[in-house]
Amino acid sequence: MIQPSKRLELLLLTALPALITLALAIFFLTSKHITGLNHFMPILPLIPVFYWGMAHAREMPYWFVFAVGLTMDAVMGMPLGLSSLLYVFFLMMLHAQRKYIHKEGFMIKWGYFALLLGVTCALNWIMVTFFNARTEALMPALLQWVMTVCCYPFMHKGFDALYEYISSRRWQILHGN
Repeated sequence: MIQPSKRLELLLLTALPALITLALAIFFLTSKHITGLNHFMPILPLIPVFYWGMAHAREMPYWFVFAVGLTMDAVMGMPLGLSSLLYVFFLMMLHAQRKYIHKEGFMIKWGYFALLLGVTCALNWIMVTFFNARTEALMPALLQWVMTVCCYPFMHKGFDALYEYISSRRWQILHGN
């Protein structure tokens, strides 16, 4: 039988990817006080969604990704449900290809992230353009994509270390150490 303190630690280890995603979403949504920066701020919440959705699919449930997207739409004034739809689409496409890229090297994962993010950003730009009934500027969307893709390697490295720690700690707790 597992002690209550160990159960609490297991619960925290399980919730850690979602908590990191939530913290990055809050950082993404906070005012930056730099004119124009909010238009092409990296989409930081999608990086842990990609990493944890690829590494451990159960760590990033669809309902959580939907809730993060809905919150972001409500705060940013976007059409309600657009980000939720796109984030769930992002996660579904990742899960559909997960078995092919899970064991690949970093460059393949980074390239797939860039491609999947590019499709998601393009769909977002198209839907916002149709919703507003006018052509939105393409440069902020492109800069946002570039900045997000450039942030991925740094966060991937940190998530790799965290993933190893979580895996080893879970094994220690579940096997009596």
